[in-house]
Amino acid sequence: MPKKKSSALLNFILWPVRIFFFLLRLAFLVVIILVIWFLLQMFGVFTVKVPVSGASMLPTLPEKGRIAFQRYLYHPMVQRILPQSLERGDIVVFENEETQAELLAQEKDATGFVKRVVGVSGDRVEIRDGFVFVNGNVVSEPYTYKARSTFGGNEVQDCQEVRVPKDKIFVLGDNRKISMDSRQIGLVSIEDVQFYIPYQKQPDIFGQQWRDASADFNAEHTSLFNTSQFVDLLNKARKKRNLSTLKYEPLLEQSAKLRARTMLEYDEFDSEAPKSGYNMEDAMADVGYSNTVFGEFPLTGYYDAQELFDAFMEQPGAKEFLFNEHYEDIGVSTFVGDLNGCPAQVVVQHLAGYVPPNYGKAEIAAWKDGLVRLRGIQAGWQKLSEYDEFYSEHKTDVDRINEIIAIRIQRFEIIIVRLDANEWMTNEEKAWVEQDASLGEEQNSIATRLNTKN
Repeated sequence: MPKKKSSALLNFILWPVRIFFFLLRLAFLVVIILVIWFLLQMFGVFTVKVPVSGASMLPTLPEKGRIAFQRYLYHPMVQRILPQSLERGDIVVFENEETQAELLAQEKDATGFVKRVVGVSGDRVEIRDGFVFVNGNVVSEPYTYKARSTFGGNEVQDCQEVRVPKDKIFVLGDNRKISMDSRQIGLVSIEDVQFYIPYQKQPDIFGQQWRDASADFNAEHTSLFNTSQFVDLLNKARKKRNLSTLKYEPLLEQSAKLRARTMLEYDEFDSEAPKSGYNMEDAMADVGYSNTVFGEFPLTGYYDAQELFDAFMEQPGAKEFLFNEHYEDIGVSTFVGDLNGCPAQVVVQHLAGYVPPNYGKAEIAAWKDGLVRLRGIQAGWQKLSEYDEFYSEHKTDVDRINEIIAIRIQRFEIIIVRLDANEWMTNEEKAWVEQDASLGEEQNSIATRLNTKN
């Protein structure tokens, strides 16, 4: 009996130990399985479904969905054992404080930013004329949403060569004209990368969505813009807002071209033209066009009609400009030239229309009263020339006061006709209005001098 009790007691004591070692073996097995599973993810045998959101990677990735990625781990120890390298063309998911803040602001359900690697450590990347150059060679990019659609931003400007340092990558979205990427947020640290899809696997997965890029370089240094398509889009949008459609005016196209050339020459996109001193009104005058209300809206970059329309809709103040009820005519010009030695295109819209002046009754009555007074005194001053002795002594003053009265009467008659017709005065007539005060003062001064001689 004592032995049985002793054995039972020993088993009772050892039972927790057995459980502990069982759990330890189980945990070890789980760790081994997780490590194997993790390694298989890294090698692409198993993938990770990553949520993506937004249109910046069109046409390659959908605007919303879950995409299979390989896991990427930049830890130095892991890289020594199982080195992974990011190559040009790889699609990466990266996350840092800036991407987190942006995704939070846009309320997007995404793990991080999804972009394409276009430059790796040691590469020289340059954006020029809508294309990407790496180490001096233009890159064929069938995966981009549109041909010749890459333009600089705040961090990386056009024709600014960037050398990618160690442990950094240069990334761009495939839908270049809307993507926030290295052009706005700068180069990305490799340690921020969490997932990737190697480029060599992409043609089989995404190739059907890609473009034929063989003719992309045929459009180099030329405009891709179709004016009539753009005007049609704009007029459809105006109709929806119950606004009149715009008539295309070739003279406004010419004035827009003059302004576009000036903008690129002076790097000046301000409608006031402080550098060049050549504004829209000057350009319209040079082509022989005038109207009462007018305005211009420039945008740099290479766009097709739909892209330009969409881009304008996003610009501050553009909707108020394009949907102004007073505009009747439109002219659009695309001008390709150099901006600070860098190929660039500027698209300039010139819109104009007529708004009647709607003169007040009191203003019209004042001009008519003035004309009556001038006519009333004209005969008396003309009669002075009949008094030979007085006229010969004061000929200069008499002739001058009669000249002034005749000039003023003639101008008043023309201006009153314009006011009665509710038409805007010409520039010459506006100048008459400004001059009339000084003519009236001169007339009164001469009259006072002649009256003292009587």
